[in-house]
Amino acid sequence: MTTKDSPPEQVKSQTDRIARVLKRAEKGYKIDVQFAEKIREARKKDSFTVGIVMDDKVLKVDISWTTIRETQESDLSDWICNQMREIKPS
Repeated sequence: MTTKDSPPEQVKSQTDRIARVLKRAEKGYKIDVQFAEKIREARKKDSFTVGIVMDDKVLKVDISWTTIRETQESDLSDWICNQMREIKPS
């Protein structure tokens, strides 16, 4: 688990995994059974909420399937990382 003050590379590693799952789900690839049913239900809607459990909080991020489809995995990971670390866009 991480906190907003965890080493950046630790948070980035976590967000890379999250972005990878989201991109694979959007493309219809097989994903971890832990998330498969929830994502199958979420695919019926235009957007959904991703819950990210951290040591110091639970972060809820609303995201659309269009955003996931149109955003590169690395950029999606960076955006999630900034949300987790509470970094505001400049």
